[in-house]
Amino acid sequence: HAPNDLGFDGINAFLRDKPNWPTQSTLRRRAERVLLAENRSPAVVTAFFAQTAPLSGEGKIALARALAAGGDRATVTALVRDAWREDELTESLENSVLSDFGPLLTRADHKARADRFSYKPDTERAMRAAARAGSDIVALTKARLAIARRDANGASLLAQVPMSLGNDPAYLFAKSQIARRADRPAEAAQALLAAPTDAASVVDTNEWWIERRLVARELLDAGDARTAYRVAATGAVPTADNYRAEQPFTAGFIALRFLNDPRTAAQHFAQIDKDQDHPITVARAGYWQGRAAEAMGDTGTARTRYQSAARFSTNYYGQLARTRLGMPPVALRSPPGASGASQAAFERIEAVRAIKLLYAIGDRDTPMTIYYDLAWRMEDSAHLVLLAQLAQANGDPRGALVVGKEGLAEGHPLDHAAFPTFGLPAFTPIGTPVDKAMIYAVARQESQFNPRTLSSAKAMGLMQVTPAAGRQVSKQTGVPYVESRLMSDQVYNVQFGAAELGELVDNYGGDTVLVFAAYNAGRGSVRKWFDRYGDPRDKDVDPVDWVEMIPFSETRNYVQRVVENYLVYRARFGITGSIPVATR
Repeated sequence: HAPNDLGFDGINAFLRDKPNWPTQSTLRRRAERVLLAENRSPAVVTAFFAQTAPLSGEGKIALARALAAGGDRATVTALVRDAWREDELTESLENSVLSDFGPLLTRADHKARADRFSYKPDTERAMRAAARAGSDIVALTKARLAIARRDANGASLLAQVPMSLGNDPAYLFAKSQIARRADRPAEAAQALLAAPTDAASVVDTNEWWIERRLVARELLDAGDARTAYRVAATGAVPTADNYRAEQPFTAGFIALRFLNDPRTAAQHFAQIDKDQDHPITVARAGYWQGRAAEAMGDTGTARTRYQSAARFSTNYYGQLARTRLGMPPVALRSPPGASGASQAAFERIEAVRAIKLLYAIGDRDTPMTIYYDLAWRMEDSAHLVLLAQLAQANGDPRGALVVGKEGLAEGHPLDHAAFPTFGLPAFTPIGTPVDKAMIYAVARQESQFNPRTLSSAKAMGLMQVTPAAGRQVSKQTGVPYVESRLMSDQVYNVQFGAAELGELVDNYGGDTVLVFAAYNAGRGSVRKWFDRYGDPRDKDVDPVDWVEMIPFSETRNYVQRVVENYLVYRARFGITGSIPVATR
């Protein structure tokens, strides 16, 4: 970590001398900030960006100033407008940009900046930009920010926006939010379907997809699957990988399961993993393409698609596909061994030596950043196994997990490393005992084995026990509830988390989908979903559909991740017998 007072020359020299050092992008961003602050010469600036485009707003402005000295107006304009529309920039830098390049910025640029920071929402940046765009944009931005904050006056402020902005994408987005939150999904859909579908017009394609997804799901609950499909199937393509996969999945799922149109569904499912190679995404695409082919009676294609998904047996959809094929849900791959030469090469890696030094001085946090970067960039599977073993040798389950997960994501056979079987303390159960696989499955997802994890909802420690759950466990078991111990005493934390799981196992007859859904969202939410979607334990309710219909994205993802964890940990711990997970 370069110290904050290290000048540009020092950071640049480090980058030049250590091109393979982890966190290159972080160091470059820091160099760009210092480069601007030090007001370096155009020659120094252009040399720094000769091979790599700016990563930050500060870098874009520094390069724009350097190129302005040479008269490259077109490139300068593009850099300034891009920074203005996309990057945070401090208030002082905003003023500096306006002083240096104000004539290059248009009303459209100022409105785009106001729109960008209304989505976040960032009140100060959005309002500064709106003031430069005009009084009508000020009115729109005030309304949008109020709605984003859920202020009581949001709807009244939106009603005051000039009618000339009635078809503006930002206005339509706010109109959809107001209608959706008031349980008027049909009205929200009207607003969304009236909006343009190009990325430039909507500014933040990810936020637009989230709104479309929420409205589409409410329309499904209201029984209007056709409009739900239109809302999900149209719109600008999101930029985030997970949303880019989720959009065609959602449209395809509605077409297949609600409109009985497997042919259209198959077209959407084929887009899920377009330009993506993450195992979760590829397995999801294969499984649902298999379901669509099966619905069309094309058993050959269905089998081929399921086989494609089945390669990923540490992933939920891969496990579903394997079940569909009559295969065991999990088949762990053995890690590759390292030759003597490979081991020696690994030991020579500077970042590896740095990790060892950090462990030696008691620093167990900094290695995480290095592990993440190395695991993402390493191409040798044997080296990745050695990296995970380094973490394990130092009793660091977090490091092993990071290496394993990143390695799996990059296509390496790190099935074992990605599911560490150490990191939780031995404990005496205080409630209904649950198997070790379930406890590890939950801890892996909840805290990634970090005992210091504290969420915004005050979920604490390895098992992310909430105060409400802790008090409930105390009431059931008679063990005194001492909130501070959930963070300071790992055994106590795991005892309470395991006891909560045990109570849920008793409550739901061992159905782990329901256990994990309730652990994340609460039993009250699960009761509501029973009323809305039925009980997945009933033979006339498809449990796969039930999971997909969970309205909370966090819980839907959580259930899928913990189910896959649970099945893998059963294999890791050699637990046999029936698996109480609904996967038909």
